[in-house]
Amino acid sequence: MTPFRTRKAFTLIELIFVIVILGIVASLGAEMIARVYESYIIQRAVHRGSVKSELAINELANRLNRRIDLSILARKPGYTGLSDNDAYPLIELPIDKVNQYTALEWIGYDGDGFNSNFTASNLPGWSGFCDLNASTYNTLVSPASKLGEEKNIMKVYTGTNDGNGSAIIFLGDSEYRTDGATYEAKCMYRQDGCIFPVTVTNDTTLTFVSGDGNRSAGIMKYTEFYQLASSAFAVVPENNRTIETADGNVTLWDLRLYYGYQPWQGENYTNGSSSLLLRNVSVFRFKKEINALRLKICVSEQIAASGHKLISICKEKEVIR
Repeated sequence: MTPFRTRKAFTLIELIFVIVILGIVASLGAEMIARVYESYIIQRAVHRGSVKSELAINELANRLNRRIDLSILARKPGYTGLSDNDAYPLIELPIDKVNQYTALEWIGYDGDGFNSNFTASNLPGWSGFCDLNASTYNTLVSPASKLGEEKNIMKVYTGTNDGNGSAIIFLGDSEYRTDGATYEAKCMYRQDGCIFPVTVTNDTTLTFVSGDGNRSAGIMKYTEFYQLASSAFAVVPENNRTIETADGNVTLWDLRLYYGYQPWQGENYTNGSSSLLLRNVSVFRFKKEINALRLKICVSEQIAASGHKLISICKEKEVIR
C-alpha cells in the first residue's frame, strides 16, 4: 500500500493575494506605458513643428537679407493697392492695425549677380557703383560690371526671354528728387517713383525705360551707389480656418510666398509665382527696428488622433543688416 504524501501548495487566500498584486503591477505598468507613449507623441509633434517652423523662418530670413529696406510694406491679405486701406510702410504701421495688416511685402535686390564673380574677367554682374560723370538722365554707367552676363540671371527672376524688366534704386541720400521728395515704401511701386525700370545696353550701361518725365525734367537725383532689383516678394496668410480643440477654437492658416513679379511694371503679388511656405500657422508677426527686422512664426501640430488637441511651437529671428 502506497503511503499518503502531502504536497505543499498555495492556499486560496494566497492565490487571491497574488492575483491582487499582479493586478496592481499590471495597472501601474499600463499607466506607465501610456505616459511614455503620450510623451513620445508630444515630443514627435514638437520636433516636427520645430523643424518646419525653423525651415520656414530661415527661408524668410535668407530672402530678407537681400531686401531693399525702404520697400517693406505691411499689407492686408487679399488687397493689392497702395492706399492706407491696402498697405502701410512697415515702419509707419499703427499699433492698432497690426492684426489686420498681416502680409509682409518687399523688393529684393539681386544678390546672386552682386556677390558672384562668375565672369571670365572676375567681375560681378553689377557692381553697385555709378559713374556720375558718364551717366545721363537716360543712361546709367556702372563700371566694374558685367551686365551682359547679368541678363542671364535676370531672365530667371523676371521671367522674360531677354532678361529685361529689372529696376534700380539709388542709395545714400534720403531725398531722391530735386524738389525735396523723399524715399518711402509706397513710391517703390510707382513707375514715376523712387525705383526706376532699366534695360541692359552693354556690359557697363543700363538704359532707363522711357516714359518717366521726372528724369528728362531733371527732377531725379543720381548718387554714387545703386542696387539692382529684379523681383518683389510677399508672404501672405491664406486659407484661414477654425479648428475646434479641447481648449476652445483656434484659427489657423497657411503662409504662401509670392515671388517673380515687378511692382515698378505695375504688377502686384497676384501676378507672381507662389509656393506654400508653411501650413497650420497660428502666429505670423513682423516688426521693423532701424536696420533690423524681427520675425515670429508659430505653427500648430496635432497630438491626438481626434484632432482636438494641438501643441504650438514658435520660432523668432532677427534679420540684421
